Amino acid sequence: MEKFKMKLNIPQAILMGFFAATVVTISNSYIDWDNRIYAGIFAGLTIIVCGILSQIIIRVKD
Repeated sequence: MEKFKMKLNIPQAILMGFFAATVVTISNSYIDWDNRIYAGIFAGLTIIVCGILSQIIIRVKD
């Protein structure tokens, strides 16, 4: 398994933003968050996962 770089290029950042915004928007419409800290933790984890996904989908050849 190859090591992931922590820096995203422009297409990866755009793809990550699109994925994260879509997932958070859809989940917020279905889930009624009682405590805002849970929504923040969920959004943070979603952004991390979407960043990893965008690096997998758009690979940069060294």
